[in-house]
Amino acid sequence: MTDPRTQTVIDLESRRLAAMIDQDDGVLAEMLSDDLYYCHSSGSLDDRASFLDNVRNGPIQYRTIERSEEHVRLVGPTAFFTGRVAIVVDVAEHRVDLDLRYLAVWTEGETGWAFEAWQSTPVRH
Repeated sequence: MTDPRTQTVIDLESRRLAAMIDQDDGVLAEMLSDDLYYCHSSGSLDDRASFLDNVRNGPIQYRTIERSEEHVRLVGPTAFFTGRVAIVVDVAEHRVDLDLRYLAVWTEGETGWAFEAWQSTPVRH
């Protein structure tokens, strides 16, 4: 039997990605851990404050985000997402298509689930 928390975190991850596309830093602020570690495929790193600022003000605008090959593994209060993601972004008015493998981490605490970390790597063709 599948742990019902799995669907909860899948839904939260979908909501998080939609908020990134919509540049909805309010929704994201509710989801992000105070200790967020967000490592982009370029190697640049954001903490919670810089990530929210970048979503709100650019320089990257997320256009589409499509997940595939997704797997969710629960270990105690932690959900580990692994998979592949196709992301279309505008960077300084230039369209960029990204094909990435990723790890996303959520933790469940007293107040609910929080997004803790993202690490992505380009897929080499």
